[in-house]
Amino acid sequence: MNRLAAALALMACLSQAQANPLPGPERLADAAHADWAAIGRVNVAGFGSGGTCTGTLIAPDLVMTAAHCLYAVKGIARAAPGQVHFLAGWLKGSYAAHRTAERIYIHPGYEHQAKIDFNNLRSDLAILHLAAPITQVKPIPLSQTAVDAAPLSLIGYRRDRPNALSRQSGCRVRARQDGVIGLDCTAIPGSSGGPVLAETPDGWRVIAVVTAANTGPGPVRTVAAPVGMATLADLLP
Repeated sequence: MNRLAAALALMACLSQAQANPLPGPERLADAAHADWAAIGRVNVAGFGSGGTCTGTLIAPDLVMTAAHCLYAVKGIARAAPGQVHFLAGWLKGSYAAHRTAERIYIHPGYEHQAKIDFNNLRSDLAILHLAAPITQVKPIPLSQTAVDAAPLSLIGYRRDRPNALSRQSGCRVRARQDGVIGLDCTAIPGSSGGPVLAETPDGWRVIAVVTAANTGPGPVRTVAAPVGMATLADLLP
């Protein structure tokens, strides 16, 4: 999420309505991490170097994250699959599972060198096809229906709390524009690629992916790209 300055101008377009700010994210208790082991750190270029983002195991061998997270090492050059590590349930140096990516699929509409606009924000999505399935962690699937009217949760590895998950609950969609949603919950670097979650009768589902944040005025604090089963058709061959 090194694109905050450009996102500020976009958020001014999304909504001018005023709203009481939500409390900030809270770090999950260590004991609660087991319930969210499908959410993990996406580390580029090894465990201690390069960039870090958040990703979600949506199937045993598939992780969803933000496309811009995969350009953290060599400027505009995309990371090679072997440089990308997914650590499911990362907590203070331990994890439920560790895999490298075998293949990387970037949304065809995403252009890393392009200016930040709504097309790039809604296309800022990537799938990591893991070198081996993760069978010991239950995935959190993508939603098959639009459920973004419900109170939502945002969970990820914030850069100021990189070794434990932080969660913000009760998030609301404050604006929609050109296929992008604006949320009133807060994201900061490290949250990129993290899931926006809705609780459904069938369990938790991923309904969007964090792509940018706003530190300027207005109720919209986080920009997210909605995802669903159709998104997989756009991303996977």
